[in-house]
Amino acid sequence: MLESRHPKELPIQQGVASDASLYDWRWMIRSALKGFWLILAGGVLCGALAVAYVSLRPALYTASAVLNITNLRLTTSGEDAFFTESQFDPTFLETQIETIGSTPVLSNVIQTLKLGQPDALDQQGALKALRGGLAIQRLGQSNLVEIRYTSGTPQHAATVANEVARAYMAKQESDRAEAVQSASGWLRDRLREAGPKAQVMSAATPPVDKSNPRGLVIIALAGIVGGAAGFVAALTLAFLDRSFRRTDQLTSTVGVECFGVIPNVQHDHASSKQGSPALLSEIARRPGTPEWQTLRLASVAILPLAATPHMRSLGVTSALPGEGKTVLAANLALHIAQMGKRALLVDAQSYRPELSKSMEYANRRGLVDYIEGRESDLKALIVQDTRTGLDTLPYGQAGKAPGMLWAGRMEHLLNQAAAYDLVVFDLPALDAAGDLRASARFIDSFVLVVEAGRVSDEALSVALSATPPVWEKLVGSILNRCDPQPVFKWLPTFGR
Repeated sequence: MLESRHPKELPIQQGVASDASLYDWRWMIRSALKGFWLILAGGVLCGALAVAYVSLRPALYTASAVLNITNLRLTTSGEDAFFTESQFDPTFLETQIETIGSTPVLSNVIQTLKLGQPDALDQQGALKALRGGLAIQRLGQSNLVEIRYTSGTPQHAATVANEVARAYMAKQESDRAEAVQSASGWLRDRLREAGPKAQVMSAATPPVDKSNPRGLVIIALAGIVGGAAGFVAALTLAFLDRSFRRTDQLTSTVGVECFGVIPNVQHDHASSKQGSPALLSEIARRPGTPEWQTLRLASVAILPLAATPHMRSLGVTSALPGEGKTVLAANLALHIAQMGKRALLVDAQSYRPELSKSMEYANRRGLVDYIEGRESDLKALIVQDTRTGLDTLPYGQAGKAPGMLWAGRMEHLLNQAAAYDLVVFDLPALDAAGDLRASARFIDSFVLVVEAGRVSDEALSVALSATPPVWEKLVGSILNRCDPQPVFKWLPTFGR
């Protein structure tokens, strides 16, 4: 007997990888390869926005004036008095830099150059705008201070930088004049030369070149940032994607072996014209391909079970309708027949008998006629494909879905089909839970077909939980329509 497994005992996939950590670098590479279009789109989009910005941004020019600021003090020796430069004071130049950028100095610049209106609100706006374009810094460890101003025109940039230097020097002169008012005449003349002294070392001139950051640098950085954002988006989507992409994910959720991957094959209408239904020429005519190897593995795994009294019938179902199980059921039966075994393919889809339609048996009598008693000879209903030799039992009169399909007459049907090594049923999907539960009374084992990227692990677990007899009799699964990315065939481990 097949080993019985209770659904609750089967493992459920909980992460992006079954045997690796969440941030496994191989998973990240696979996710990046699958989401390569996101990375490319992010880089291209941000690069295009950067190109637009570089093309439309206003030109900026920066002019600079350099001051030599010293701190002189009055020194007396006997009856003589002379000036000496004070020893280095690390706070002196910092104080002068703050003074240059102070409100009194800048207000004087605004008033002289008429940068704002007389009202207080506009004065505050002009002061903010002036500080936005102004940069004051010490040059190295020297006494030189650079006053830089950035503006939309070269002449205005030079004018403002020079005016800030002039206003600062005027303030120093004014401060010294106020400090010596109370001194004697002899001392007053000497104190006027003491304290901070500034000398223009280099006046600002209108710059020739723009000071905007280089456009190519901006575009390159924008492309890198966009690509990084696309990479993060690809990882996020991969993390949130709970659908099946690899065989180990499907095995982890279902709890049985996944026989392999079937790429997204197309119907071969040319073969159909030559006398073989397109449904049967999908995989069997391509020996050695991944899909052919998958069906061979499934056949090799199933046939030993079919040699025992406990398995004479096999049902092929899927998680959702339209996942390609009909094609796989037909080709699995054909593959078993080509291995020298007798296989009978039965269309048991009560709601959508696609198998009979695809094999052009829709107008023939079949399973429904036998179950309802209109035909008692099973052999008279079986149709043999002249090209492949596969025996098929069509569904019968399309549109009829008898509630007694899985009833007593089904047992008689299986008894009359005893000459076959295996009877393969094409069944409805798991969403037809009632039909699947009823079929489990007569079908010995099941194969589950899951389309890659369509159903999540949680949804599949819920569907299987609704049909415990089917879950307990699962012998394997197949991951269908899982195309490897052709651009990355040189990385087969990562791309599949």
